[in-house]
Amino acid sequence: MACGNRHKAGAGPRGGLSPEARERQRLYWQEKNRRRRAAKRGGASEPYTLAEIAERDGHRCGLCGDLVPMDVKVPEALAPTIDHVVPVSRGGDDTKANVQLAHFRCNSVKGARDVPQLALAG
Repeated sequence: MACGNRHKAGAGPRGGLSPEARERQRLYWQEKNRRRRAAKRGGASEPYTLAEIAERDGHRCGLCGDLVPMDVKVPEALAPTIDHVVPVSRGGDDTKANVQLAHFRCNSVKGARDVPQLALAG
C-alpha cells in the first residue's frame, strides 16, 4: 500500500474505524451539514438527534401517523428520517420546533413542499 493511503479508513491491517465510530462520524457530518444549510439561508439552528425527535413524537410519522421502526436504515421505505415542517429551502429553521419524525417514503414524497400534517391528533 502506498504510504499516502495509510490514513484512509479501512486501509490498515485492522480495517479502520469500528462500526460505532463510523456511525458517530456519520451523525456528526449529518448534523454539521444541516446547520450549514440552515445558516446559508439565514435560518436558526439548534442541536437535536433523530432519537430525541422520535421520542418526542411518540415514534409516529408526522405525515402519515403510522409507527416508525427505529431499527430500519435508509433507503428502506419505513426508515426514520427528520422532516422539516417548513423546509429549510423555503426559509424554515433547523430547530426542534420545526422538525418531526417521518418515514423515508413519506418524507421523500413530501419533498420541499409545505404540506399540512396528514396525521389526525389522538
